[in-house]
Amino acid sequence: MTQPDDRIPMHHPHTAARVFSGEAVIITPAENKVRLLNTVGSRVWELADGTRTVDEIAGVLTGEFDVDLAHAQESATQFVDELATKGLLAFV
Repeated sequence: MTQPDDRIPMHHPHTAARVFSGEAVIITPAENKVRLLNTVGSRVWELADGTRTVDEIAGVLTGEFDVDLAHAQESATQFVDELATKGLLAFV
C-alpha cells in the first residue's frame, strides 16, 4: 500500500503553458525551453491547478484512463515529483 500523497501541486509561477488538442506545451522563459507532454502528462498538468492533492489527481486519472488506483497514485506521484524537480510545478 502506498502512503497518501496530500501535497497540492500547482504550476510554477515562472512557467507559461497552453494545452492544444490534449497536449500541453510548457515554456520556461528563463531557461528558454519548451516542453511537450503526452496525453496523460498533459491531463496531470491540467489537474495540477493548486486545488487538488496528488491522490485526488490520481483518482481523476482512474476515471479517465484504463488504470487502477494504486498504479495511478504511483505514476502521478513520480510525474509530479519529476515536474517539480524541473521547476515546472511547485506546491501550495
